[in-house]
Amino acid sequence: MPNLIILLAIPFVAASIVALSQFLTGRPLKIFAFILSVLPLAILLIHHDSWLGTTIQYNWIPILSIQFHLNIDSLSLLFLYLTAIIVPVTFFALRSSKVIHPHSFYALILLLQGLLLTFFTARDLVLFTIFWEAIILPLYFIIALWGGDNRKKAALKFLIYMVTGSALMVVAVLALYFSSVSQGTPTFNLDALAGFSSSLPYAPWLLAIFLFAFAVKTPLFPFHAWLPDTYTQAPVAGTILLSALLSKAGIYGIVRIGMELFPTQLSLWSPWLLGLAIAGVLYGGLAAWMQNDYKRLIAYSSFSHVNFILAGLFVWDHTAQGGAILQALNHGVTIAALFLVAGWLQERLGSTAIGQSSGLAKFLPILCWLTLFFVLASVALPGTNNFIGEVMILFGLFVENPWAAAILGLTIILSVIYMLRWMQKMYFEEPVLYQDTWKDIGIKELTQALPLIALVLWVGIYPAPVLKYVKQAADKIITVAKSEVTQ
Repeated sequence: MPNLIILLAIPFVAASIVALSQFLTGRPLKIFAFILSVLPLAILLIHHDSWLGTTIQYNWIPILSIQFHLNIDSLSLLFLYLTAIIVPVTFFALRSSKVIHPHSFYALILLLQGLLLTFFTARDLVLFTIFWEAIILPLYFIIALWGGDNRKKAALKFLIYMVTGSALMVVAVLALYFSSVSQGTPTFNLDALAGFSSSLPYAPWLLAIFLFAFAVKTPLFPFHAWLPDTYTQAPVAGTILLSALLSKAGIYGIVRIGMELFPTQLSLWSPWLLGLAIAGVLYGGLAAWMQNDYKRLIAYSSFSHVNFILAGLFVWDHTAQGGAILQALNHGVTIAALFLVAGWLQERLGSTAIGQSSGLAKFLPILCWLTLFFVLASVALPGTNNFIGEVMILFGLFVENPWAAAILGLTIILSVIYMLRWMQKMYFEEPVLYQDTWKDIGIKELTQALPLIALVLWVGIYPAPVLKYVKQAADKIITVAKSEVTQ
């Protein structure tokens, strides 16, 4: 328990220290904030063999049966690692000299890290809901204060969608609580609620409320209208946080609430949800193909890949479930890498337009090949991390529905087309509009990209250590869910 308290407290303390550290400015402040952001990952790695089963539980508001209950299982641990890896990466996308009010910016990033770490361990439904809502606020301010020219409009759209999606969650939470009162044991504990929630006569309505909230944040098709503008207008660091972590919070919510509390209803709705997810994969791929802005292209690519993950999640098969959980982690790493190199490209070109500059492989060769590496990882080249997860999803889906698997498999070809089209137009066509101010990335950027390269290759070549935890999480989820459905 002490280790868990330290793990969760560090980002909040770090955010306060950075916000108040007025004696540090410029690059020293950025380095200081980056070091603080790495501490949760260091603690996770130091105690890597002792996290499972770690619990904090005490009465928080006893009169309302609300507990401060946190627990780490296999699923939580995987998303804790993802958060601890991605947040430090966001600092690589920042140029300290160009960040206005850096103390506030870095503090918001660290605050978001703490909110996400706590959210992924919450086992009390009130606590889960509080942190689910709270993660919106740092992202809103990051977009609204440090985004592009249309940042305020994009931030407002983002906030409206997020609040609308979650507006009725409190009603669903209270309905579950009063149902537990009628059972004789007032509680918000997820384990206790799972014992009866699926048998409630109004369970479909409760699931619909939770699913709507999770679908908007992930997003599941067609609840994605906020995504293109938000991803494009957010600063690169904000886009990484949105694509790599916020979407995973939605996926985590579907697994944790949907499959634990409402497995019967979710199994009945799975064919329809699977259809929406496959439609999202196709729509996102086609939209990415049509883009003339590479930041929007990557945004739609992210949307397509997230719906690919959801397709695996809505298949009631151990392999597909495991593939979806693994792919959620893989996507977080790959999409962060793509937006990172896109940010470096934007710094040099001053634009995100495709076709405005071309033949860049001649002038920026190192950045070109680094971009190509992450593009190939994104399209699931064998030997990279995404290949393992997508194969598992397709295999599990094929067992249940071969035709759906065939359609989903074709979308991989679509992703190859639009990603390689981008590479061709930006890097390999006849050079135009060369500027002497362009400077290729150097040792510093390569060093920053190295951890992401290592993760892509490690999971792609030797996924066994990660799959051990993925299998534990998937087996627990699908076994419990299927047992509830068959009762």
